[in-house]
Amino acid sequence: MLETLTKENWTKYLGENFQVDAGNFGSLVMKLAAVSGYGQRQGGNREAFSLLFCGPLRPVLPQHIYRIGHAGIGELDIFLVPVGPQVDGLGYEAVFT
Repeated sequence: MLETLTKENWTKYLGENFQVDAGNFGSLVMKLAAVSGYGQRQGGNREAFSLLFCGPLRPVLPQHIYRIGHAGIGELDIFLVPVGPQVDGLGYEAVFT
């Protein structure tokens, strides 16, 4: 399913909360803070894009594949990388190419 998702699938959920299964850290709530596009991939059928989620300042999750859930998009396993403090908490980025 991840390979069929586009930037447009996510923009309608900007500002909404997602449940993140953080393993030993429990379940965390993260807000989808930004969706950024990077243009068409050569030979690809979708625009490369990234998602920025903002979660609590603690715990700081390591980069890892996490299961995220949202009523509108369902449950997905995505690779999140901590990118540092943001206005609304600690930022985590997911990149889709």
